[in-house]
Amino acid sequence: MPSLQLPPIHRYLWVQGAASPLPPGTLLAGRYQVVQFPLIQDTCPQEPPTQLEAVPSLAEPYLALSAFSVAIPRPFTQVPHPSDQTPLLLLEEVPLHEVAGKGQTPTLLPTLLAVWEKATALHQLTWLWRIAKLWQPCIDNQVAQSLLDWQNLRVDGEDLRLLTLMAKPDSPTLVNLGQHWQALVETAAVPVKDYLSQVIQRLQSGEGNAKGLAYSLIRAIEQLSAKQAVSVEFATASDQGPTRQRNEDACFPSSGFSEQRSVTPTMVDTVPAPLVVVCDGVGGHQGGDVASRSAIAEVTQQLKHLTRTPNLSHVDIVASLKQAIFAANQVISARNDADQRQDRDRMGTTIVIALVYGTRLYVAHLGDSRAYRVRPYSCRQITLDDDVAVREMRLGLELYQDALQNPGSGALVQALGMAKAEHLHPTVKLYPIATDSLIVLCSDGLSDHDLLERTWVSELKPILSGDRDVATGVKRLIDLANSQNGHDNVTVGVLKLAPHKSAQETPISATVADLLTAVPPENRGSQSATQTVAVPITQNLTPQSASKQWRPLPLLLSSVLIVGLLGIAGALGWQWLQRPIVTDSDDSDEGETLSPVAPPPNSSASENTDSLAIGDYLQIKPLTDPSAAATLLVVDNPPVPDPPVAVDLPERLLPIGSIVQVISRQRTPDNQTWVRLEVCSTLVTDAEAMRPSDPPTSSLGSNESAELEGDRQIPFVQSGDQGWLLETELPVFAERLLGTSNAQQGLCTD
Repeated sequence: MPSLQLPPIHRYLWVQGAASPLPPGTLLAGRYQVVQFPLIQDTCPQEPPTQLEAVPSLAEPYLALSAFSVAIPRPFTQVPHPSDQTPLLLLEEVPLHEVAGKGQTPTLLPTLLAVWEKATALHQLTWLWRIAKLWQPCIDNQVAQSLLDWQNLRVDGEDLRLLTLMAKPDSPTLVNLGQHWQALVETAAVPVKDYLSQVIQRLQSGEGNAKGLAYSLIRAIEQLSAKQAVSVEFATASDQGPTRQRNEDACFPSSGFSEQRSVTPTMVDTVPAPLVVVCDGVGGHQGGDVASRSAIAEVTQQLKHLTRTPNLSHVDIVASLKQAIFAANQVISARNDADQRQDRDRMGTTIVIALVYGTRLYVAHLGDSRAYRVRPYSCRQITLDDDVAVREMRLGLELYQDALQNPGSGALVQALGMAKAEHLHPTVKLYPIATDSLIVLCSDGLSDHDLLERTWVSELKPILSGDRDVATGVKRLIDLANSQNGHDNVTVGVLKLAPHKSAQETPISATVADLLTAVPPENRGSQSATQTVAVPITQNLTPQSASKQWRPLPLLLSSVLIVGLLGIAGALGWQWLQRPIVTDSDDSDEGETLSPVAPPPNSSASENTDSLAIGDYLQIKPLTDPSAAATLLVVDNPPVPDPPVAVDLPERLLPIGSIVQVISRQRTPDNQTWVRLEVCSTLVTDAEAMRPSDPPTSSLGSNESAELEGDRQIPFVQSGDQGWLLETELPVFAERLLGTSNAQQGLCTD
């Protein structure tokens, strides 16, 4: 394909923070023009915004929830109001229906309430499941009111998308959610109606919790889609590119493959579930091509049984995908170790996987190879790159657009083969398939320079509409990447998904509603090829990082020094012990290379506790003082400062050996930081033997722990319990785990 003039970028933003509307044509910060307030157009979309000195307070909950990138808008920048200088937060990735064509103004996507009555049962269940998954994170960030405003809840096919986040100190409860959902019962699809009515009755009576609600809904989705078929047309291609000496990318099925098949969860034993994998090798002449091919071979071997096993649960599929990635990591790491490869010499690879299991699409990834979803009116990235810029955003240190402007922002922070499995944290997400859509997996040879975002109308929309077959479309994408980017290998996998219309859907069983109060089952997935070993935080670890280029660069290292005992550091959702330093050398056309880890350049960063990782696993440890023990406050919110003496806060004892996961952090008015923990597993055979000899000290919200009454017997926690512990007490009672087995993770599963 000859080089062509690429379409211009159109960037539309949404204003949050203005007390009154601004007239059309108003220019903010000399660049952002009001279209129809609060809709704004960026008049210089190819220029980065002016970097901010600090993260705006309005942006903080967005960054905290950035893992939910499909649903939550992303802060773009902050500008002053033209008259009163009030700070205005500008949001990107808002739920807009962008019409192709010059001069066409985007419109908001419809509200959930507006389309509910005519939606399919799978659509309805999926939207409610998305809300359930968001509920507790929004509660923890005091923005759950955002889920109780019909005008704020927009739908994008099967996706739920929020227009803004609405902060409110008084958090709503699941009772409020049940009352809000009552408006949906009368017009619910027949297979869903009785089930939804039962769920709402339980919510309004105060039964269940957010995790039980999400579990009930995912089981309802499994039951509804058990016999529903989906047609999948998919193809792959990989090319060396015009400037590289070898192709370090790899894909499955092999390059040039094209096929169409229809599958259901009950028939995969005869018609295997479609599986597409794209890998981008890291290491240049040191073996990036070997790493990518090894990853493909191991992952497909690991998943071969899954693709032919009918009626698998969501939990089993998620576990199997993760374990396949861990197994591939072990194969590459073992090869590196056998060859005595260290630091820059280690080979590795990114990976992105799409599995179509009936009307359930699973996307797993590690690194910066991407997945996009295309609808008739949009093309959106549905994975978050595992690079420095995204890490800064997820840690709440910078807005994403600001982080992109830093040197080394595209350096990888994790990829297969560079470290042991305990350092890797792959992402696996479910996307139910209720409407026609197109899924594109690709290496950065195609995704760089926003190439897909700029050309999807001409290259991808015709595939979705049926005007171009998938195999031809894939070939055109390879040609497009070579002509417009051309600096790297390029690999593409495209899946066109079309769910069959069901003649009659089976109603959801009433017993599924009972799961609202049940404890979700623990992860039953197969164990990894080598069982990961729990590593305490006192061990000196040096996880590797990968860089796309080499140039001298010091990056910030975040760690935490608490009460002078232990350091806890992390990266949000991925449990990194420390944030690696990326250093680059001369550019090379031999491919990506690995970088060493340097010492922290900024000691001030190690003195704060803001980088405590959401998603970290901790293990309750033995203490030198046998009378002390960790107690969890099992309440919805952290205690208010100086609670009355008569108030008996519900506490549960955390036995030694228990595994807990960090769910969220919250600061109280007395400037105390509390950490919300979920009990994953207790892992003790005789809990009473783990009880301290004397009454334990407790976290009651003051700087000094209060003595409990000697005759008071505190019950033990149960797996699935959630509660609060003072952040300053964490290093006293717990040590951080870099690796956890399925048994240890217990109920803390995706």
